[in-house]
Amino acid sequence: MLLYTIICIALLCLGITIYYFKRKIKKLEEEFEVERELIKIDTKKRSGAVQWGKTIEHFVPFTPNFPVPAEDCTFLGMPIDYVAFSDTRSKTKCSVHFVEVKSGSSFLMGKQRNIKKAIEEGRVFWHEVSVDGNNFK
Repeated sequence: MLLYTIICIALLCLGITIYYFKRKIKKLEEEFEVERELIKIDTKKRSGAVQWGKTIEHFVPFTPNFPVPAEDCTFLGMPIDYVAFSDTRSKTKCSVHFVEVKSGSSFLMGKQRNIKKAIEEGRVFWHEVSVDGNNFK
């Protein structure tokens, strides 16, 4: 009879423990689903912001505060948005501009910071490459 009582108590404890952990697992799954939905919403917002930035950067040269005339700009996109050449008819005033467009709370990526530093430190070079033209007869 004592053995039967011990087994019953052990089974009861086991049942309570299983019930407790099943409830805990269910609660964690529900919290996970809520978090998953929040992540999806955040991802969509961020994606929209990136698309907005990629779209708007094409129009920025036409704004009044752009540092060089729009007609002097060439869009690169990556890793720097624009390169512009101003006063190209002048031997002394001709200059090259690198322009990166940022919107919202965006910031320079690592490559962009490295390029900015290279420009600021004068590590900019001119390379002229010659290739054979069409020699068809």
